Amino acid sequence: MSFQTIFDFRCPTRLINGPGSIARLPEFFSKRHKVLVVTGKNLQAAGIVDQVTTVLKTAAIPYTVYDGVETNPRARSVSSGLRQYEKEKCGAILGLGGGSPMDVAKMIGVLATNGGRIDHYLGLNKVEKDLPPLVCIPTTYGTGSEVTPFAVLTNPKTKNKDPVISWKIAPQVGILDPELVTTLPAAVGAPTGMDALTHALESYINLMAAPVTDGIAMQAIQLVGANIRLACANDHEIQATENMLIASALAGIAFSQTRLGNVHAMSHPVGAYFDVHHGTANAILLPYVMEFNLPARVEKFAHIAALLGADTDDMTDYEAAHLAIETVWELNGDLDIPETLGPVGVKASAITPMSKAAMQSGNIAVNPRKTAQRDIEQIFKNAL
Repeated sequence: MSFQTIFDFRCPTRLINGPGSIARLPEFFSKRHKVLVVTGKNLQAAGIVDQVTTVLKTAAIPYTVYDGVETNPRARSVSSGLRQYEKEKCGAILGLGGGSPMDVAKMIGVLATNGGRIDHYLGLNKVEKDLPPLVCIPTTYGTGSEVTPFAVLTNPKTKNKDPVISWKIAPQVGILDPELVTTLPAAVGAPTGMDALTHALESYINLMAAPVTDGIAMQAIQLVGANIRLACANDHEIQATENMLIASALAGIAFSQTRLGNVHAMSHPVGAYFDVHHGTANAILLPYVMEFNLPARVEKFAHIAALLGADTDDMTDYEAAHLAIETVWELNGDLDIPETLGPVGVKASAITPMSKAAMQSGNIAVNPRKTAQRDIEQIFKNAL
């Protein structure tokens, strides 16, 4: 029996892309509502926040900047942002940055209209009221949060990353402007780009995949394979950078419909326990999980190899499937991503609790190969 027989596709976010597209930003905010710009201190220092707020200022749209978002954000990032939203009498929100600022922007919006504490909304469809006007502008290649119904919160006590899941939190507008991203350091661009690849690949092979998402995910995989090296090589590859932003958004659209798989189930506790960058954790774990999943998706793995640019001519599907894993290893190597979790601080002593946490993820259920806790433990051991 099929895992699912009815497919429900949604993508409520309006996407604007192209160099200089932040100039369109005033179209989506009213001059009557002050905008809370949610971002991080690193983007303030890089001058990217100023580029965006200058557009608002020129259009006479009032704004205030909240730059208190932390990596792997906790509830305090959300509550602090909400206090500023309320103190400044804001009526709209702009998420600017990687996945953390965009997720925090969504969660501030949840509390602004629904009240209470953010932990009350963890889980599926607990958000009842629409959010204030919300626009998201990604400045990394990875999360696709500008199009997804997810926002992830780290719980330092349980060492879990828990999601708010509701189509009500999907941004009304996402703006993909490569001019904001060309100077992204390779140390950030590489893992966030591999995050996008992981999103697309897991969406493509999992149990909820369907023809409409397969097409979207395949395009994302191909774009990452063709552009990530060049986009990370220097600060001037505007077309490669734009293609990476598009790939990330496409991957976000795909996994919003299908969920993900074992890589994300495992990377979330890695981030929660050891504060490892989410994209780095995904990139390191991806080939190990692919090795585990290969028997369940030989034909699709063979196709992934070709999408990533590998020469699969005269190969059997099984040979090409193994080549897909080798191609991901090569990609990680070219991007200076560690081969194992040890160099990023992960300890073997945490394998059991991280594995237990991974098994609580809904992504385990849609992984293409049935997975027990002992399987997760073995993958972690292999990756160490």
